[in-house]
Amino acid sequence: MPVYAAPQHRYAAPLRRWLLGRGYAVYIAAPPEAAELLRRGAADAGMAPLGLLASGEGLRCCPGPMVYSKAETMSVAVFSRGPRRLGGCDRIAVTGETRTSILYLQLALENMGLRPRLLRLSATSAYRLLRAAPCALVIGDEALAARARGLHVVADLGELVRDVLGISPVYAATAVARGRGCPGVLGSPPWPRPGRGDAEATARVTGLPPREAERYHRLVRLDYNPGALAGALRLLREALHKAQGGRVYSLSNH
Repeated sequence: MPVYAAPQHRYAAPLRRWLLGRGYAVYIAAPPEAAELLRRGAADAGMAPLGLLASGEGLRCCPGPMVYSKAETMSVAVFSRGPRRLGGCDRIAVTGETRTSILYLQLALENMGLRPRLLRLSATSAYRLLRAAPCALVIGDEALAARARGLHVVADLGELVRDVLGISPVYAATAVARGRGCPGVLGSPPWPRPGRGDAEATARVTGLPPREAERYHRLVRLDYNPGALAGALRLLREALHKAQGGRVYSLSNH
C-alpha cells in the first residue's frame, strides 16, 4: 500500500479520510518532516511546504490536494497579548515549525516597509512565543487555540498575503521526490471536503466556538488549484532568488 505523509492539524482531517479512500496508508507528519520522508523514500507522496518546493530541494509538485486559502486563513496569524498594530511589533517570535509562513511574513513586512526583528524559536504555543517578544507568528491548531483564548490577532497571515503580496496564500502542496512519477490517483476530484463532525471536533480540540470552527473549515481549502499554486511558487521562487541563497531564512535564535 502506498504511503502519504499528511499533517496532523485539524484542517487535514478531511485529507486523511480522503487518502484512505484512495488506497493510501497515512503517515502523520508535519510538512517539513514530510519533505524529509519523501527525500529518503520513506513515503511515496506527501504534503510538502511550499517554501521547500519553491527552492527545488529534491522535491517536485504533483497534481493533488494542497493547503491554501483565498485570503483569511485563521490558523496562521500574528498575535499579541493586547491591542497592537503590526507596525508596533518591534520583535516577532516565530515558530520553527514553519518556513513557508515565515517567508510570506517577511515578504509582506518588507513590502510594507517594516523591519521587525524575527526571533525563530522551537516553541509552538502562542503563550510561550509571547514570552520572547511582544508579537508572535503562530500556526495550526495552536493559532486556533490562541484565538479561542482571546489573544489579540495583530494580522491574519492569509489576509496579509492577499492584501500586500496580491496572491492567495498556498502553504503546502502534494509532492514526490524528484525523479519519481506523480500518482495519478491523487490528481482528480472529488477533492477532500469537511465532514459533518469536523467542525465539532475542531471546536472540542481548540476551544473555538462551533460557528468559528465551521467557518475555519470553509476557509482552508484542500482542493487542487493550479492557478493559485503557480502564483505562489512564482512569488516564492523570485524571493528566494533575490535573497541569494535564502537570506530570508537567516533568523535569530535569541
